[in-house]
Amino acid sequence: MKSDAPLKFTLISALYVSQAIPLGFFIVAMPAILRAEGLPLARVGMLSAIAFPWLIKFLWAPLVDRFGSRRQGHFRSWILPLQSLSVLTVVAIALLDLRTQFLPLVLAGALFMFLAATQDIATDGLSVRILQYGERGPGNGIQVGGYYLGQIIGGGLMLIAFHRFGWTPAVLAMAAFLALPLLPALAFREPERTWEGAPKKVTLAAITRFFARPGAWAWVCIVLVYRTGENMAATMFNPMLVDLGKSLEQIGLLLGVVSSFGSFSGALLGGFLIRGLGRKNALVAFALVQAVAICGLALPALGYTDPLLIYSVAVASAFSGGMATAALYTSMMDHSSQETSATDFTIQQSLAAIGPLCASFFSGFSASAFGYPVHFALCAGVTVLAAGLVARLFVEGEEARAVEVAG
Repeated sequence: MKSDAPLKFTLISALYVSQAIPLGFFIVAMPAILRAEGLPLARVGMLSAIAFPWLIKFLWAPLVDRFGSRRQGHFRSWILPLQSLSVLTVVAIALLDLRTQFLPLVLAGALFMFLAATQDIATDGLSVRILQYGERGPGNGIQVGGYYLGQIIGGGLMLIAFHRFGWTPAVLAMAAFLALPLLPALAFREPERTWEGAPKKVTLAAITRFFARPGAWAWVCIVLVYRTGENMAATMFNPMLVDLGKSLEQIGLLLGVVSSFGSFSGALLGGFLIRGLGRKNALVAFALVQAVAICGLALPALGYTDPLLIYSVAVASAFSGGMATAALYTSMMDHSSQETSATDFTIQQSLAAIGPLCASFFSGFSASAFGYPVHFALCAGVTVLAAGLVARLFVEGEEARAVEVAG
């Protein structure tokens, strides 16, 4: 499968950045905007429901694997119209009045999230197909880094744009960002599927077939746990800073900009280190580095409140988290079949969110019962446990299959 590598990476990075910009805007910036416009907290909280399609997108992922245009390129024939519709939806949102048209705003936001979630399925499927084994480390570094960069733009810069220029210009600027990936997508020519008649065989049973593969449940255990400690720690780091007397502006700068750049940098570096280290070694090493960084988050609660130290431990945690996420996503690609690449990768994304979501829910009970220092120590322990699971259970995905076929 040959294609122009610079164009592949440009397309992948552009698509993932553009996906994350509106996510950052709706999830991070919009609650602050709505509150500033005087909307009650109940309505502000309702907005989070529009992200629901991202949690259940695996249900329609088999449709993306099955249906597609042979002439336009299977996944490209999904990406082009979905990206275009996303742009048009955001333009429509820009024309709505925040105070008097809240329900249309929520409905339009929900439509956008559905389009973006479906486009993400197609983008993941395309990435699995066009990235060769040796390219997946850097490719996922770009993917994860692009997500964090998009969060910075959507959650931070768009908020600044709203403050300076108002609602309609800021949202129209976001629509312009969303339109940019159409250029490399139009220039890219997706390799033709080589297996005969495979798309017609893809049904909802593809979801159950993923779990029926040899070693699937061992990998599921790793995916469920791998990012759990990180999210347990991140959920309580923000409240700890509030308890230490930091202002919302200070916290926003630290977590919304500086730490996000740390995650972005970590994802890029981790992605490029994976090829040399190997999947298993990278997963173990990055998890252990992250466990040390999580322990550092306890230092401010122990009385070490120098601003430079707080920035350092926050960036170190974010940086190591970016590395670990890039390694996890690379291995998720390896555990995705070429025939059902969109479905398999989407299933793993959903699984990777379950453990962290549950852990985040209980993190407040842990921090309040044991205090911040013990809580962060527990989070580090969970991350070490994840490294142990990898060392014990991990089997290389595509590499193992290639060795098996060669043997």
